[in-house]
Amino acid sequence: MWFVAVKLVLSNHRHALQDYQKTDAVHLVTPPDVSYMSKGRKMSMGKCARRCSRNRKLQFTCRAFNFDQKTAKCHLLSYDSLTVGVRMENNFNFDLYEKKDFMRECIIGNGLNYKGKRSVTKSGAQCQLWNSKTPHEHNFLPLRHKHRDLRENLCRNPDNTTTGPWCFTTDPKIRHQDCSIPQCSEVECMTCNGESYRGPLDHTESGRECQRWDLDEPHKHLFHLKRYPDKGLKDNYCRNPDGRQRPWCFTTDPSTPWEYCNIKQCDSDNGGGIDNTTTCFRGRGEGYRGTVGITPEGVTCQRWDAQFPHRHSYTPQNYRCKDLRENYCRNPDGRHLPWCFTTDPNVPVAFCTNIPRCGITLSDPKECYTGIGDTYNGKRAKTRSGIPCAPWKDHSESNERDVDLLMGEQAGNFCRNPDKDKHGPWCYTNSSSIPWDYCSLKPCEPSHNSLPQKDEGTKTSCFVHKQVRIVGGGPVRIKEGTICKICSLVREEWVLTDRQCFSSCVPDLSEYRVWLGISHLNESGENDFHRQERRISQVICGPEGSSLALLRLTQPALPREHVRIIQLPVADCSIQEDTICSVYGWGETKGTGHEGTLKRVNLPIVSNERCQQLHKGTIPITSSELCAGGRRDEGVCEKDYGGPLVCQESNSKVIVGVSINGRGCARHNRPAIFVNVAFYTGWIHKVFRNYPNSELNN
Repeated sequence: MWFVAVKLVLSNHRHALQDYQKTDAVHLVTPPDVSYMSKGRKMSMGKCARRCSRNRKLQFTCRAFNFDQKTAKCHLLSYDSLTVGVRMENNFNFDLYEKKDFMRECIIGNGLNYKGKRSVTKSGAQCQLWNSKTPHEHNFLPLRHKHRDLRENLCRNPDNTTTGPWCFTTDPKIRHQDCSIPQCSEVECMTCNGESYRGPLDHTESGRECQRWDLDEPHKHLFHLKRYPDKGLKDNYCRNPDGRQRPWCFTTDPSTPWEYCNIKQCDSDNGGGIDNTTTCFRGRGEGYRGTVGITPEGVTCQRWDAQFPHRHSYTPQNYRCKDLRENYCRNPDGRHLPWCFTTDPNVPVAFCTNIPRCGITLSDPKECYTGIGDTYNGKRAKTRSGIPCAPWKDHSESNERDVDLLMGEQAGNFCRNPDKDKHGPWCYTNSSSIPWDYCSLKPCEPSHNSLPQKDEGTKTSCFVHKQVRIVGGGPVRIKEGTICKICSLVREEWVLTDRQCFSSCVPDLSEYRVWLGISHLNESGENDFHRQERRISQVICGPEGSSLALLRLTQPALPREHVRIIQLPVADCSIQEDTICSVYGWGETKGTGHEGTLKRVNLPIVSNERCQQLHKGTIPITSSELCAGGRRDEGVCEKDYGGPLVCQESNSKVIVGVSINGRGCARHNRPAIFVNVAFYTGWIHKVFRNYPNSELNN
C-alpha cells in the first residue's frame, strides 16, 4: 500500500498582519479642520504591520496603516475608518490595514482584546467613564491599565473575566454588568455546508487562530483570492472554498495545517442560491440535479448513501443541500465537474464528462496540433482530465519563465504551448490539486519518433558528476539504495513510478502508503526500524503514452543510510549500447529464490534499432523508450513494473528507465522495454516547479 503527508521548515513566530483587516485600493482622508496624528516612512509591509502592532517609538496608539504599493511607504495612523470625520477614498496605489480589535463588534473567547464601540450593558444601562469614580469607586483607571484601552465609557475586559467585556454603570444601583457582546461564531449563522458564510469568525473549533488566506506561512497553499475570487477569502476568516463539510481555515500552528470552525447552523437552509439544472451543467456543476448515474465508460455510479465498494463521507446527512439522491452524478465539494463514486472496486471516483455543459458549443473533436503544438491557435480550453483551463493572464507571475506574458490577453484560457513543451499544448487550471495539465488534444499526424534511431553522432551524457544519494534494490546491501515498493525516490517528497499502480489519475489515496527503507516485504524487526512510511497527497500522471506517474508525498522522506535519492538523467541524453546497468524489483523469481526480497539484476543496454529487430518488429520502439537485457532468466517480471533501471558512471548513478508492464518475463533475445526517463526529464522538472507545497488532507 502507498499514500502521504507534508513537512515544511517553518518559523514559529506569528505574522503581524494577522492583527488586521484589509481593504484594497483605499486610503483614509481626515477632515481639514481636525489634526490626527500619523507617521510615514519607507519600509516593507511586514515591518509596517509590526511597528503598528507594537506601538514602539510612537506618540500615539496606532489603529491602522496605509501602505503605498507604488513608493513602498508606510503610513502609521492614530485613526481608522470608524473615527469621526474620517472617510475612505479610492486610490489604487494604497491598501488599508485596520486593527480588527478596534473594528469588530464581536468577541473571541472572553473578549480580552475587544476594543469596539459598545458602551451599554446587557440591561441597557449606560457605562460609567473609566476615568471617573462616580457613581462607583474603582481602581480600573486608564493610567493604571494603559494597555487595556480604557477609553471613555466603552465596554472592556481589563480583569480577564470569563463573562466577557463589562463596565461600571451610571446607575447607582448597578455597580457593574457585562455588555453581552456576541461571540464572533454567533454573529452570522451558516446555511448548508457554509459555502456562503461570510461572518467574522477567525478561530477554529479548538481555539487556534486562523492563518490569513493571503499569507503562505506557516502553511503554503493555493487558496488565494486571485484564484478563488468568489469564495470570500478575506483576511483570516473561516470559509469553505472547496466544499468541505463546513467552514475551515489554515491555522497559525505549524503542527496543525487546518481545522474546522465552530459556526452555528441557521434554522433553515436556503440551498445556497445555486441555479439548478437537470439536462446540462453550468460552471462546475454544483447545481446539476439531473439523473445521470453512469460514468462515461459505462460504469454504474455507487449510491451516495452506500459505503460499498468505497467508503466516504459524502453522505446525504453530511451534505443536506446537495441533493445526493440515488447514485446520480453531483458535485457536493466544488470539484471541476459533477462526479460520482463508482461500483467498480478498482475505480473509486469518476468525473461525469458525459453530461453536457449548458450553452457551450463543443470543440471540434477532430481538432489537433502539428509538431509539438507551439503554433496551435485553436479554441480548446480543457485539459485531458476535463478540467477547464484558467486564463493565462491570471498566471503572469508564474515561475514559468518561457511563457510570453504578452500573450495572456490574446490567448484567453485556450490551450497553448508557450514554453515549447515537447509533449504538446497545455494550460493552467484553477484546481488546487492539478495546477496545470496537458490538453485534450491529439497530434494531427502520428509521431515520427516511432522509428528507432541509429547510434550516430555525438550524444549527450546522462550523468552529472556530483556526489548524490541513490535509489536501488536487492538482494543487495540495503545501503546501496532504496526503492518504494515499485517506485523510485527522485526528491525528498517526490516518487517516480508506473501509473498502472493506480486505477486512474484521480484515485482515492486514503488506502495507499509509500514504504521506504525496506529490503524485505514481509520482514519485521530491523526492517521496521529502518522503514519510513509516508502518505501520498497527489498523483500526477505523465504525458500521454508515458506510463509514468509522479507521487507527491505529504511529508518529505528523511535521507538516511537506508533511504536515498536517485539522480535524474540529463534531458534527452543517451546511454551507450552494451553499458551494464541494474534493474531493481520485487517480482517473480521463477524459483531462483529470494521471494519477497528486493532484488537486483545487471542488464546490458540494447539500442532501439537492435531491440526492435529482436522483437521481430511486433513492438515499435520509440525514442520515449529504451531497452536492456535479452538474456534468458535475467530481466523484469510481474511485480517489477515501475522499478528503476539504474546506470553508473564513476560515482554518479542515475535512473534511466522505468520498467513497463506487458512485455514478457526475462525472455531470451527479448530485451525488456523501459520508459526512457531522459525523454521525460523536462516534464518532471516542470512538475517540480509548478506544484507548490500543499498541506491539505481532506
